[in-house]
Amino acid sequence: MNRRLLLLSALVLSVTAASCSAGFSRPSAESLVEGEDVLYALVDPDPNRNTDDLIFPLLATTDGRVWEPITGDRSLPTSVGVELNREGVAQECDPETFICYRVTSPDGGIRLEMSRDSGQVWSEVWSITAGRLDFQNRCCGSRSFSIRDLEYVPTTDLVGVALGEYGLLTQGPDRQIRVDTLGRPARPVSGFMVGLYIEPLLAGVLALVVGWVTTEQRLSRLRHELESRFGSDDHTWLTGRARQLPILLPLVFFVGAGGVVAAIERVARTAKGDLSQATGWFALTIAVVLVIGMSVLGYVLQRRQWMTDAETQSRAYFVPSSRKAQRATLVGGLSAVVTLAAVLTPLILWTTGDIDAFVDALKYALGAALVTAGGFWLWEASHPALPE
Repeated sequence: MNRRLLLLSALVLSVTAASCSAGFSRPSAESLVEGEDVLYALVDPDPNRNTDDLIFPLLATTDGRVWEPITGDRSLPTSVGVELNREGVAQECDPETFICYRVTSPDGGIRLEMSRDSGQVWSEVWSITAGRLDFQNRCCGSRSFSIRDLEYVPTTDLVGVALGEYGLLTQGPDRQIRVDTLGRPARPVSGFMVGLYIEPLLAGVLALVVGWVTTEQRLSRLRHELESRFGSDDHTWLTGRARQLPILLPLVFFVGAGGVVAAIERVARTAKGDLSQATGWFALTIAVVLVIGMSVLGYVLQRRQWMTDAETQSRAYFVPSSRKAQRATLVGGLSAVVTLAAVLTPLILWTTGDIDAFVDALKYALGAALVTAGGFWLWEASHPALPE
């Protein structure tokens, strides 16, 4: 039985590896050649392409808006020597007008710059940061770039940049920047809740942990106070009934399992090609509904049971204790919801572009969880467990 299981696991892993490796072949813009008021682009058409459109190896544009395929006998060499002016920089200048263009890669991003004095002073024409490139890779499939070539046609102010798998960047006479993605869907620079997969589920798990810790802190102090006042035999039934652990554990399990399913789905879709714009709305909705629904359900059931419990009704001194125990459940649920919102806020701000880098958003999210947990801990520690 174990041997069959090992063979089956090996087969699944081999098929997964093969599908993933087969899915990362991309069309690539290799080089540019200047003609008579026209730019020619040499493209690796990607024989194992995962695009629906046929990419021709030779394209041409006169206005920077549309790249037309060149077919028939007209062709250019399949390889053109490309030499960058210096590492990571491609530059073109017009000696008559002293206008220059260059493309650089600042901190892992892409930037097109212009100079009117032969390269003494540069101004930015277009750019995309490394954080927004990371967003595009997460939302719509990994598509690496490399600065392959830059051409500038002074007579028409036509500028073209070959950026490998990223595509063809052009600026036409109308000064508009356009990116030809070589047959693949265009990728957004930002999008509300676009590009988040496991993060909403991670936020749900952190929220549940904070909610459980908050509840246990309050109940632990309540148990200690009851034991010191009335003895250990009279309080265990009360605080034990208020514990949220039986509710939270299955909830954490299902939320975590949902994160694993989301990760497997994303890997499987990546192996097939570029991802469509997947969103985290479904995962976020499930997490919020589960946290709020379970907390409210637990509070209602416990309150109903306490109100009809004969032992509570017969002991007047347990009435304040039962109220404190009910509030422990309520405050625990409240802390979970607040933590969920605090963790998700910086992650959502990353999708909208207000936070550029995903790493920074993740740091802010984890920091928000710690601040929220610490705030509820201090608030509970500053209040008495039982009224005097």
